[in-house]
Amino acid sequence: MKPYNVEIFTQDFEMVGNTNVNEITYKEDYLSSDDNTVTVLALPGVEKQEYIRISRGQEEYAGIITEIEYGTDKSKKLQSISYKPLMELLNTDILFDVDAQGQGTMEEFICGHIREMFIDNADEKQNIRGLSVTASTKTTGWGLHITPSQKGGHYNIVNLIDSVIIPAMEKYGILVKAELDIQHRAVHMSVGKASAGIITIESDLPNIIKKSVTIKQVSADVNKLVLFDPQDYSRTRTYYLHPDLGYDTKDRDRIVPVVCEMQAVSYDEGGSFESAAMEAAYNKFANLSYSNLIELTMMNGDSLVRPDEMEFGQVVNIISDGVSYESILTGRERGKNTKLVFGTVRLDLTKILRRQENG
Repeated sequence: MKPYNVEIFTQDFEMVGNTNVNEITYKEDYLSSDDNTVTVLALPGVEKQEYIRISRGQEEYAGIITEIEYGTDKSKKLQSISYKPLMELLNTDILFDVDAQGQGTMEEFICGHIREMFIDNADEKQNIRGLSVTASTKTTGWGLHITPSQKGGHYNIVNLIDSVIIPAMEKYGILVKAELDIQHRAVHMSVGKASAGIITIESDLPNIIKKSVTIKQVSADVNKLVLFDPQDYSRTRTYYLHPDLGYDTKDRDRIVPVVCEMQAVSYDEGGSFESAAMEAAYNKFANLSYSNLIELTMMNGDSLVRPDEMEFGQVVNIISDGVSYESILTGRERGKNTKLVFGTVRLDLTKILRRQENG
């Protein structure tokens, strides 16, 4: 089988070196940036924060080098290179204007902060050479519930990935996609929702080598939301969650036993309680369908699922044991087989603790 080509480039797109490896394993999780490692014959001059590109035919992986280790067997001169996805370039703190939530589109808000930190920064050494970012969709009426660090203030310092980019995917299906373009000495980023349309996957067919389905039990979560107008608490609006995870104000076909939550929803002058209530209900219930963990393993290049062609953020309808689950692609692992990971729940305790520390 044709080997993989491993290439290392500086952030100025100058080649440091290249070599070949026969096999690799690759894992990418949009919710938690894990290291991948490739072991090669030692390449002199490799440094952290340089670009790595691994390719074979149409298959290509790119990232940022995070660690370099040399083997103890000096006769073989082996070198282990650890790297993270290109989105690691955006791992920085930003000054977040909490009053900007809901203004303009969320995609342009994210693009604006990427430009501010890495394209138009007054500190030229912080700018990323060749970086460009564009918004491909428009999402209005957004909010991340980020509050000021000081009472009565307007700002908070948050991590761009952990507090903005990942919540944007979990809440609105907005993703940041990055591509390393060595030929044009560029890094292209786009911010937007995945292409429209839902893919159906029959997980009980023979092409699925292994499956794991963990569904969040919504019966124990909030399933009734009572909203109050703080200007007149006699005005209320009640939303109910239904077994199909849809929600509305109709008191029928409800999830029981009742778990009720109450909120007072504020709105600006010129706004309305009704629109504020609709947004609050959306924030509470809209993404429950993705609160699951479904893992499907299949052969590389499977012709039915076509795992190599699926993008993060793709909405899927997974049929398992006669039950249909709607979810979203958030992770991928490739080795001898390919494992696709769907949903926004993770059972890996180390990832949960990492997210809590970053939060």
